[in-house]
Amino acid sequence: MIKWLKKHLAFDKNKDADIQLKESTRALKNPGCGWYHIYTFDLSKENFLYIDCEEEELVLLLIDIHAFRGCEQIPKEALEYFSSILTFFEQHDKGIILRIVYDTKGRGMENEPSSIKIVKSHMKQLGSIICEHMSKKESLPGKILVHQGLFVGSWGEMHGSKFLSEARMKELSDTFLEATKGSCPIAVRKPVQLRQISCKKTASSSLQNASNINFTLFNDAIFGSETDLGTYGTIQKSALSENSEREKTPWAREDELSWQQSFMQQSFCGGEVLDGMNTVSESSGNTDYPQRTLDWHQVVADLAKMHVSYLNSIYSKEVLDDWKAHRIMWNGEEISEYDYIGRHMGYRFTVTQVKISKNVITLTIKNTGFANLCEEAVCRLILTENNENIKAFEIKSDPRTWNSGTDTVIECPILQEVWTQQSQQTKIFLQLIRKRDGRIIEWANEEYDCQFGVLLLSVD
Repeated sequence: MIKWLKKHLAFDKNKDADIQLKESTRALKNPGCGWYHIYTFDLSKENFLYIDCEEEELVLLLIDIHAFRGCEQIPKEALEYFSSILTFFEQHDKGIILRIVYDTKGRGMENEPSSIKIVKSHMKQLGSIICEHMSKKESLPGKILVHQGLFVGSWGEMHGSKFLSEARMKELSDTFLEATKGSCPIAVRKPVQLRQISCKKTASSSLQNASNINFTLFNDAIFGSETDLGTYGTIQKSALSENSEREKTPWAREDELSWQQSFMQQSFCGGEVLDGMNTVSESSGNTDYPQRTLDWHQVVADLAKMHVSYLNSIYSKEVLDDWKAHRIMWNGEEISEYDYIGRHMGYRFTVTQVKISKNVITLTIKNTGFANLCEEAVCRLILTENNENIKAFEIKSDPRTWNSGTDTVIECPILQEVWTQQSQQTKIFLQLIRKRDGRIIEWANEEYDCQFGVLLLSVD
């Protein structure tokens, strides 16, 4: 491709040019998306900190506070241990999915506190520590990306609890937002729960806007059944009267997926897959599943509608093993379903077209991932000479708005000095970096340089 560029763009600035670029099939090592392992820590028993899977960008930290269910205050030593856990994974540059729970055995009612007052007290203590760590994000490469749930329920998954009425959820979510100063998004289990919390505004005015941006979804029963084990309802939205109560009613699967596709576009969503909807393929030879009720194309379509950025790499083993065994063709290459899903979780940016007209470069960027980038990033043109960076020009575009499944067109004025700078081995690249720490975000293009970014054109 570089030779092609040199041949056809040897470069006459008075002529227009139109270059088509291609997406590769390689895995990208980008922050804020991908597979994750669960790491469980009991705050009453300080243990060795470890990382099971170094190559995974994400971790889910399951923090067990059951030992303190009967007292309003968590001891200082346990709070310090909690902070040290966060610091450890931040220092290892892991995006943190956090879930603080009273129950790890599926007995939420039995294991959670008897009073919401205790839950709120614990939220305030732990939330203040979360807030401290969020404020340190510029000095630590890792970051807390979301908190799943509101501490209560079986496994903290927002079911099997006495504190999940609309009023109680609002009370707990307000407490968490106050304690964290709106710095950490809350993921709730069901779309209807998110709508219920959003519909009833009781938070202080300073948190009204935070409520709009700081709620997202997690689903630990993806494909577990037609309703994802109660995540969705069974009533079609069209069958309900158009009033405020319709938004507070769980809808049938397709209606809820359509809602997520529209409203979760710029949110950090994910969870776990289960095998209840029979996602196991016939090609696996598994006779326990005589009929595949959800085919591969529907799996991909549903994950895209959910805007999935992360999934558990261990659970459910039956589905994941089937995805690993079943092969598909993608961009001319044979690849496993598992790898395809892994390479499309979160964002996946490709520059597909470069147009040069007079002193303007027009770029078309396609996001083929299931979701959006959720952290601030800076996009810039890099001018190099003899493989050395000699000039950078920042582009005024927010990569968080490069929506999944769509093209984004950006016009970049080219300063006159770009052309007057011409010499042998002069090239222009497009680079994307995470704003808070300068970490490079990889492009999916075939013509990608890990130091400078996507090669747009050569002007020697």
